Amino acid sequence: MILKNAEGPMSIRQERAAQNREELLSAALQIFRRHGINAPLQLIIDEAQVGRATFYRNFADRRELVLALMEQALNRLERHAQKYAEFPDGFIRLIQNHIHNLPYLTALMEYWRVISREDPAMVAIYARRDAILQPLIDTAIQHQICRPDLSAKDYAMITAILRASLQGVTERDQHDLAERAVDLLLNGIRA
Repeated sequence: MILKNAEGPMSIRQERAAQNREELLSAALQIFRRHGINAPLQLIIDEAQVGRATFYRNFADRRELVLALMEQALNRLERHAQKYAEFPDGFIRLIQNHIHNLPYLTALMEYWRVISREDPAMVAIYARRDAILQPLIDTAIQHQICRPDLSAKDYAMITAILRASLQGVTERDQHDLAERAVDLLLNGIRA
């Protein structure tokens, strides 16, 4: 049986393979959030309810899994950036939106434990991230919403501040801490 997707015909086997990959990525986010990025890969396999061979058909190792998560995060970032590009304060809106995307930030907060920042794949990821963010930053600077020396490289510090909200025990605690972090970030600590 042949199914159709946005790219054209897809067999049931291809559809299932794509679904397995998405289940593995989703499971990895959950496991990394609960146990850290060095959690046993078997926990991810069990969470996704797939076989070990299915994992290794999709990802050669932890590095490839983390790179796939980073790529997924960049795609999400790009979609949000496009959505906010029409607003002078689009960069601020993007940061505020991160409050609702904590699960995606949490899994990636320790990527450097698996992949060196100098790894060519990471260098390419940073370049793409900067290319996505810079237009929003330029617009915010042009409208005097952000300080003129703000750069896409500062984004890592901004998300690091948000990651501090992960100290919350429950998802609600984390959400509340993220809201507070964004408020302090955007409005400062001055009276």
